[in-house]
Amino acid sequence: MPSSSQPIVTMPKPRSQGKPALAAWVWILGSCLAVLIATYMIFVEPPPPRKIVIASGGKNGAYFHYAQKYAEELQKEGLSVEVRETAGSVENLRLLGQESSGVAVAIIQSGLAGPEDLQHFYALGSLYREPLWVFYRGDKPLDRLSQLAGKRIGVGPPGSGTYSIAMQLLAANGLIESKTSKENSRAVLVQESVAVAAKALQKGELDAAFFVAAFEADYIQDLLSDNRVKLLNFDQHEAYHRRFRFLAPVTVPAGLVDLGQNIPGQDVALLAPTAMLVVRKDFHPALVPLLLTTATRIHGKGDEISEPGEFPSQSYCDFPVSEDARHFYKSGPPVLQRLLPFWLASLVDRAKVMLIPMIMLMMPLLRATPPLMRWRTRRKIYLWYSDLREIDQRLITGLSGPELDKELARLKDIELQVAYVDVPLSYMKEFYHLRLHLAMLQQHVNEWRARSEPTVEDAKS
Repeated sequence: MPSSSQPIVTMPKPRSQGKPALAAWVWILGSCLAVLIATYMIFVEPPPPRKIVIASGGKNGAYFHYAQKYAEELQKEGLSVEVRETAGSVENLRLLGQESSGVAVAIIQSGLAGPEDLQHFYALGSLYREPLWVFYRGDKPLDRLSQLAGKRIGVGPPGSGTYSIAMQLLAANGLIESKTSKENSRAVLVQESVAVAAKALQKGELDAAFFVAAFEADYIQDLLSDNRVKLLNFDQHEAYHRRFRFLAPVTVPAGLVDLGQNIPGQDVALLAPTAMLVVRKDFHPALVPLLLTTATRIHGKGDEISEPGEFPSQSYCDFPVSEDARHFYKSGPPVLQRLLPFWLASLVDRAKVMLIPMIMLMMPLLRATPPLMRWRTRRKIYLWYSDLREIDQRLITGLSGPELDKELARLKDIELQVAYVDVPLSYMKEFYHLRLHLAMLQQHVNEWRARSEPTVEDAKS
């Protein structure tokens, strides 16, 4: 007679219930991550550089002085700035056009832009006015450049901002035939540095000289105080501005340089090119409002010939002003840069491009999450029905006594493992349905086991 002892029941073994669900979640999250990375690579621009190089001018010049101020202010925003000493605006423009130079920003005098330069560079704005001074010797007052015909005129060294302005104005007055050549000129052009030209003018070796410099320049102060030379009054300054938009008409009031000695002795009309911030067209747009905000702090207070708040400005630029700069002049710095540090604002601003793809991606996922969670929870319960179905089908085919004992032990093992299934209370109905069906199948197996045992009468016979 087969033993009726209960089969040995082992502790429940971990089942791989969560592996398929985990694989599904990994697949979904991996797809989301791939979409986000693709969106970032395609639509999000690279971060702004952490270092920029500014081409300035000589160490004793105003451009170098202001470039140092820019470096100090930008370093407070976490930006590393190198100030590159140069010979002046012409070299600055050349370096800016060479990507290998590393120069990203240059301070350049207006009036130097050529047709090819307009295709490669943007102006972020004009920063301040640099007066054009034309000093001359003689007793007769002069108010037009055409009156310098036949004179010895200092125009600055070739390649300098002074030389460029002087040649354009002399050509406009018919004193030379070309703004880039002194051939066939109606005057003697002397191409010396401004310091040498100033001394030559005081000694009488020149009859007139052009200078583009600030009030504070030592040689300008010396010439204004020298009774032997006079300052040309641009009587046609408005006409010059209409023809050369990069030149601003300005008036130096009597006594502005020295009130005690009343220098100059009367109001003098001058022309003034401007110093501009110029960049290549591939300059990172996130740095534009940062540079212009810095320029506002440095130049916004005005000076002797500029009103407070007048600069930086999109006026008086002979390079096209970038769209990012125009937006700054219209609306000010971006809201994010007003509220957050620059690098955090830049990160958020670039990440907002991904906002719409993320929303479109998350909406179906959010909708699919509740059904997926329900399916995952119900799966913990219905997973066992495949075993119950298999045992039930085997009963139909007919099993011997030892086989029934084996299936009964299997059901006991399933019952023990089901007891450890963790499901929320809201799914207890399905859970106890499983327990009920498990008990019913156990009873059915026991009935089959009882039928397979021989009766007492069978044993006697």
